[in-house]
Amino acid sequence: MDNNNSKDETLIRHIGRPTKSSDTNIRQHLMTVAFELFADNEYNQISTRKIAAAANTTPAMIRYYFQNKEGLFHAAMSQYRQPMLDIFKQHVAKPKLQNLHDIFLLYYTTVEEHKSLHHIIRRNMVSNDNPQIKAQIIQEGPQQSFRLIKMMIIKLQTKGDIKPELDPELLTVQILSLCIFPCAFKPLLQQLTPTDLDMQFYHKLAHQNYTLLINSITTEQYNEEI
Repeated sequence: MDNNNSKDETLIRHIGRPTKSSDTNIRQHLMTVAFELFADNEYNQISTRKIAAAANTTPAMIRYYFQNKEGLFHAAMSQYRQPMLDIFKQHVAKPKLQNLHDIFLLYYTTVEEHKSLHHIIRRNMVSNDNPQIKAQIIQEGPQQSFRLIKMMIIKLQTKGDIKPELDPELLTVQILSLCIFPCAFKPLLQQLTPTDLDMQFYHKLAHQNYTLLINSITTEQYNEEI
């Protein structure tokens, strides 16, 4: 058995199971530290030992909470992504066109508040070093967003709010494109416009995207109702 691993296991047994009050804090601290490290380094450059050292704990604690580095990586990403997906699910349950504005604003706000999120995603999307990480990122993020928004669009078409001739899949692609491009290509946009790409900019962009869609995809029935 590896001597270092043996020491880690001995230490975790000595420490014992974390108390309920400390359990959440330790887990959250590990996710926060790991997210920062993955933002500044390639996935393969980061080991559980480096994460544990930065978090002032042991690799055994990472195994306890997340099983391994990959589990910690996805948990670190999910802490910012999952709240957005949960709101998308609420929109699917009770769909209305105003939800489209919420989707834009929520997406921009999440990425702006956690600026490294798209950086980590983009880096792993263009790399072929870790296909399992790439597949998991797509499955847990974009695929879920795409599925939920498409379901919402279909329900709004069924209600008669969105024009029936529009392809819901293509419309979902358009909505996600309007969400992703201003965030994923922010450095490019900064070279194209003198406008500060701050939260005020993204609020205005969310409103204009929503207005653009409403003026082009809604039915006469919906317009008469409002």
